[in-house]
Amino acid sequence: MDLDDSVICFKDYLYSERNLAVNTIEAYNSDILQFVSFIKEVSNNSDDWNDTSFSSVITIDVIDEFIIHLSQNAFENTSIQRKISSVSLYLKFLKLEKLIDENPSRFLIRPRSGTRLPLYLTVEDVERFIDSFDAQKPCGIRDKALFELMYSCGLRVSEICDLTIDDIFIDEKLVKVTGKGDKQRFVPMGARAIQNITDYLEKSRPQLVKSIKQKALFLNFRGERITRKGIWKNLKQNMQLLGIKKEVTVHTLRHSFATHLVQNGADIRYVQSFLGHKNINTTEIYAHLDMHYIKEIYDKVNNDAKV
Repeated sequence: MDLDDSVICFKDYLYSERNLAVNTIEAYNSDILQFVSFIKEVSNNSDDWNDTSFSSVITIDVIDEFIIHLSQNAFENTSIQRKISSVSLYLKFLKLEKLIDENPSRFLIRPRSGTRLPLYLTVEDVERFIDSFDAQKPCGIRDKALFELMYSCGLRVSEICDLTIDDIFIDEKLVKVTGKGDKQRFVPMGARAIQNITDYLEKSRPQLVKSIKQKALFLNFRGERITRKGIWKNLKQNMQLLGIKKEVTVHTLRHSFATHLVQNGADIRYVQSFLGHKNINTTEIYAHLDMHYIKEIYDKVNNDAKV
């Protein structure tokens, strides 16, 4: 087996054994392709690989050089950490396949990254944005319902796209969400979300749907399941119309949802459950963000007092 073959087998391993989301697998694969390309470069592009070459070429020194290379090419620490995680998993796979004797990544000292606070919108900006869609048009009614649901339930854009009409439980005030790794969770819907979804199902979706077999909840003007690209286009267009100049993405609404919950005293574990985070550490960024918010308020109050 050569290096290129090992990458193909590694990707197959991720699909068959790790049960990861497709986007996660593609990210791992992209990182490993970059790592293998670097190995070939520092090894003078040798194509003469055999099973015994791996342990002699993929060493702790080579991995260190790869990390230095990433740093010198202006990759941020968070990106470098992710690539190191990808390399570590790849090396675990090589050891599992007995292509290397030891996993050298366990000796790595990983770069530390400071707490990165995700961008979020104020409650007022979120409300202005959702209310900006034309409630007299089918697509406007759809977008009000879509973005209200995305914000008030903290959904990922992929989760919104994957929703079906059977995932909405109006009477129970719940939405069934299929997240990463096909894990399902139920998230409560607020009154505004329920009203907007009801309006969409009664007034808009019947005008958009082209086939009674179509089960997707949110449809585009062709009657097909709405796409990430379509959602991003509509978000960007209305943010610009409102003059909101922050670099807003569809994920910003999810960050805003979590931030507003924490700012209003929600327990971090409830936020974890709503977001579908496997690890509480992923959610704790919002606790740090809340302290940042508290400090801003404290500073403002003190500055006003000095005037």
